[in-house]
Amino acid sequence: MRKTWYDPNAPVVPTIAEIRTVRAGQRERNRRLRGSGLVSCLLHPVSDGPGVALLVFMPPVLFGLSLPVFDWIAIVDPFRRANWALGLLALPIFLPLLFSFSMTLGYTLLVLGQMLVASAMGEGDQPNWPEWNPETISEGLGRWIWAALFGAAVGGFPTVLYWMYCGNIDWFDRIVFADLIIMGAGYASMTLAAALLHESLAAANPITVLVAIGRIGWDYVQPALVAGLSVMLCGGFLWTVLFAIPSLRLAAIGLWGFWVFALYAAMVSFRVLGLTYYAHSDALVWFRYRPKWATSTRAGRLYTNS
Repeated sequence: MRKTWYDPNAPVVPTIAEIRTVRAGQRERNRRLRGSGLVSCLLHPVSDGPGVALLVFMPPVLFGLSLPVFDWIAIVDPFRRANWALGLLALPIFLPLLFSFSMTLGYTLLVLGQMLVASAMGEGDQPNWPEWNPETISEGLGRWIWAALFGAAVGGFPTVLYWMYCGNIDWFDRIVFADLIIMGAGYASMTLAAALLHESLAAANPITVLVAIGRIGWDYVQPALVAGLSVMLCGGFLWTVLFAIPSLRLAAIGLWGFWVFALYAAMVSFRVLGLTYYAHSDALVWFRYRPKWATSTRAGRLYTNS
């Protein structure tokens, strides 16, 4: 940057080299975003090894750890007896399994978070799976819970409130429900992105999130729609598996399919969200380098024990 030679008080003027650098960066960003439409995002989970491995190896583990949910529903019977006291009494039996499920799910969410970071940096390749680190997994779970709470507050609470006072549900009410869920999912997605990319829960505050959505503008409609549809489809899928399928064997198969679909939908949603951030990174200016939690400790090592 330099000032004009005839006026020392003149505003700073960029040099030709700096202008060329900025334009080259914009051309590179446009080149990477070319062809990264919705169809490309739908194919992204199965376009590389880490995504395919996530769809193949994680659903059986999550299925095995979540299978006792059918026993818990049979004990509580929420739609008839609603015996919550008996359910709480049986809860200590499921605590070890619940802990294993939480850590496994946390690791899965850590993988999904790294995919979001890779997309936000404009990378076309999927990142490798991270190493198993309980501390990192716990921090990641905290970020996801924080985003889920904000999403529930923005979209879930108004949805429940509207459902309580709307009376008989018709098509108009269903449209309102869908709008509220999409709004909550879109807000929760940006909250999660802020927490992951800033590496701080404090950054995932309403001011930061709303300012970021405002700077992106109408281009944020697509990530919000994809996230909202994913939430609605996954919620409907899970409800059908747990309460609508009469056969336990078919319900178990459906639970396996739910985990496959949920992981696929999450990867698609994060791909769309990450590319949207990448396209507007100059306006947001959240981060320039990969967050520390998304950087492997094995980077630069020839052997894992070196």
